[in-house]
Amino acid sequence: MTAEPLLEVSDLSRRFGGLKAVEGLSLQVGRGEIVGLLGPNGSGKTTALNLISGALAPDSGSVKLAGQETAGAPSHRVARLGIARTFQLVRLFQTMTVLENVVAGMAFTHEPRFGAAAAADALALLEKLGLADRAAQPAADLTYIDQKRLELARCLASRPRVLLLDEWLAGLNPTELQLAIGLVRSLKDEGVSILMVEHVLEAVRSLCDHCVVMNAGRRIAAGTAAAVLADPEVVRAYLGDEHA
Repeated sequence: MTAEPLLEVSDLSRRFGGLKAVEGLSLQVGRGEIVGLLGPNGSGKTTALNLISGALAPDSGSVKLAGQETAGAPSHRVARLGIARTFQLVRLFQTMTVLENVVAGMAFTHEPRFGAAAAADALALLEKLGLADRAAQPAADLTYIDQKRLELARCLASRPRVLLLDEWLAGLNPTELQLAIGLVRSLKDEGVSILMVEHVLEAVRSLCDHCVVMNAGRRIAAGTAAAVLADPEVVRAYLGDEHA
């Protein structure tokens, strides 16, 4: 963990009626670091990403990007500041072409590009993600896995400082998983900071510099992947008391 985190979340909380979806969550993501946000289904991980990305406003707490407070800011403003995200259910402009989807991601960022420059950058991203030969196809015609790749390409088009991945590796076969792990690692090597919600433990162990584990809205553990996955409270949260 770096001394001066790029993303700093402090005591973040959000309720829905009587449900404490996120309660007092704190975490940090350093520059060029991959942090895993783990926990069983329903533990509050996606809600946390929604709070960080501006899709939801917190009831209390702080989110800072490079020292600038973003908590409560609308998602379009957060995106312009340099936070991009994927979703569990892929969100694309289905009737637009693959290339147009990526170009669209360049207009809503701290470094907007338009016209020929945007098209050239978009093609380079599609080449990197193995989609260049489908640039002219409608996004709706892509397979599920390729739609996920396209969503990631559109995120990268915004040149994010922090990338939020919400189970982006889910549903990949073993060969695709290894390619995807390599791609995420390459993003880190390029200096992108990543906070990833993930259930694929092979990827967590391979990629994450640090992990935070949630259960019932609260942070219950933090540390290396090996340390948190061996923590009795984490085992209990995933598997029940008889396995702890």
